[in-house]
Amino acid sequence: MSDLELRKKWRQSIKKVDDRFLRMVDALYENYEKEEMDSYDKLPEAVKKLIDRGLEDIKQGRVYSHDEVMAEFKKKYNIV
Repeated sequence: MSDLELRKKWRQSIKKVDDRFLRMVDALYENYEKEEMDSYDKLPEAVKKLIDRGLEDIKQGRVYSHDEVMAEFKKKYNIV
C-alpha cells in the first residue's frame, strides 16, 4: 500500500473509530514525536560537540547577521 493510499484510508477511518482507539493512536503519535525530538541523543559525538560549540558561541555573543556575513564575503572575494 502506498503512502497516499494509506493516508486516504486513515482519513476515512478516523471518523469511525471509538474514543479508546483514538486515544491509543494519539499516545502512539505523541511517543513518535518525542522520539523525533530526542534524536539529539542518537547523533555521533563529533556532531554533538559541534552543536554544543555553536550554542556556546551564541551564549558568548559570537554571532554574525546574514548581512554581516554577506558583506564580509563580498569584500573578501571582491564582489560588488
